Amino acid sequence: MKRNKKNKQTENIKVSRNRLKVYLLFLVLVPLVLYFRVVNFQFTTLDDTHIISANYDIISNINNLPQAFTHDPFMNTKRAQFYRPIQTISFMLDAQLGGKEARIYHLSNLIWHILVVIALFFFLNMIGIKKDISFLLALFFSINPLLANAVAWIPARGDILLCFFSLLSFITILQYFSTGKTVYILLHAIVFLLAVFSKETVVFLPILILSYLYFVEKKKFLVKNIIPFIVIWGISFVLFYYLRQFVIHRNMLSESFGFIPFIKNLPTIPITFGKFIFPYNISTMPFFDNTALILGIVLIIIFAAITIKVISGEWRIVIYGALWFLAFSIPPMFFRPYISSIGYEYLNFRAYLPIIGILIITGYLIEYLSGKVPFKRILIISIPILLVYSLIAFNHSSVYANPVSFFTSAIESSSNNAMAYNSRGVVYFNMRRNEEAIADFDNSIKACTTYSVPYLNKGLLYRSLGDHKRSEYYLSLALNYDTLYQKVDYENTFVKLSSEKLSLKKYEEAIEVIRKGIGKYPDNRSLHNNLGLAYFYRGLTKMNLNKFEESISDFNMTISLDSRSGEAYYFRGTAYSKLNKQAEAKDNLKRALELGYKGKD
Repeated sequence: MKRNKKNKQTENIKVSRNRLKVYLLFLVLVPLVLYFRVVNFQFTTLDDTHIISANYDIISNINNLPQAFTHDPFMNTKRAQFYRPIQTISFMLDAQLGGKEARIYHLSNLIWHILVVIALFFFLNMIGIKKDISFLLALFFSINPLLANAVAWIPARGDILLCFFSLLSFITILQYFSTGKTVYILLHAIVFLLAVFSKETVVFLPILILSYLYFVEKKKFLVKNIIPFIVIWGISFVLFYYLRQFVIHRNMLSESFGFIPFIKNLPTIPITFGKFIFPYNISTMPFFDNTALILGIVLIIIFAAITIKVISGEWRIVIYGALWFLAFSIPPMFFRPYISSIGYEYLNFRAYLPIIGILIITGYLIEYLSGKVPFKRILIISIPILLVYSLIAFNHSSVYANPVSFFTSAIESSSNNAMAYNSRGVVYFNMRRNEEAIADFDNSIKACTTYSVPYLNKGLLYRSLGDHKRSEYYLSLALNYDTLYQKVDYENTFVKLSSEKLSLKKYEEAIEVIRKGIGKYPDNRSLHNNLGLAYFYRGLTKMNLNKFEESISDFNMTISLDSRSGEAYYFRGTAYSKLNKQAEAKDNLKRALELGYKGKD
């Protein structure tokens, strides 16, 4: 009898292991098949090209790894607002493996997503949700259309990494208190540090861990068992904020960060919840809309009503799931992008970690239902739901295939998206589809008349066509609004407008524009060079030797900022020649030739 019982236990363990293998196989294959085509997608040109392509010389050299901790994701420090070292390091590793093309970065996003799905499965099972139900929830997470953004859009990498290392942090501490093995303290220290350097949102993770241990599990631990983890958390946060202060030098504007942005961002909560349950009008660059808001509120009420009806006495896990959702949703809500009126008000990938709180509640709801309804029936009901969501996710992910489809999706979602029109116009401009580019720039201006960038781009387009008068006109309009969008780089506008005025021989106007530009950007080499040119040509037309002296002064500044500016050496040499300083003229013209600049006809 004992032998039969032992054989039965052995058989049950074997069946359980085989089922685990099947579950893990599905959790890998389903998202892999669903999203594998993203490997062939291009960059969208929204952030990804600025993070990767523009900085490839840096990220492709593994010796530059320390720069991940001294720069923001865009590899600058002057206007840095975000600190994502682990994201940058992950891109550096991608660059070593796959070079500059988008393929390797998309593949990595997919692999990280699959790792999150597997970690989520084990996490849900470890907090008391049955293995079968944990599998269904992890599978639902893996194919949910709301989260397709995180897989298909490369810059979402930071949130995927945050989610993965946060789940591992939770798993390692649960393993420690389950087994008492010291190795899990060490593992926790590593993965928690990685989570902290992935994104600041992790700040609430220790609170969530402790609240789960003490209020959900109601475990009583000696203080000495918690102290090692408190030390780990404290050291990690101190190290993060110490290094971060050298990158984030300035306080954010009150309209971008604080309580007012938080109030404006409150619709994020019901809309995120609603679109996770009912994936309605999912956009690449979403705005808040009343339909999504109302739908989200209604779904929250229905979800709450079902929860109240089904769970009669055990509220701890329900409250905990809601706390998880809010704890990871709220911190990003204190930040509102400066482009919120013209580009997007929130981004779907930010729901990646918070939405696990809803899965926790759902898991316990299904646990209660499974006592009355066989799991096979739950599985049969789930299959068509999973298929429908997979089809929606597959269809939505296709809009990330290239920049045109990406921005077209945003425009179809909101016809007043000025930034999407402008960005698609730039793509058309680079493809030399000028008529379509002009139409998009016009639509962008129509959507927001004070948005300066489409004026700039329209001016650059006409400049490329040799239409200097139209170029000057639109570049001038761009500078009319140069104080409204503080994050927009207006240096190029000052440079291009002054160049157009030089082409039109409006030297006095060029000097006025350049002086204003230098007042804002004193270290801009091109502005100093253009000022030197303006004085030089002014000297030629008026035969005023003083203007040549002034031009030399600005060419001196240009060369001090860029010692390889052949043009500056050439015109400085020519100016010296006009002043009969032949020795200086000869030296400068010789240097210009050495630098490959032969002058103008």
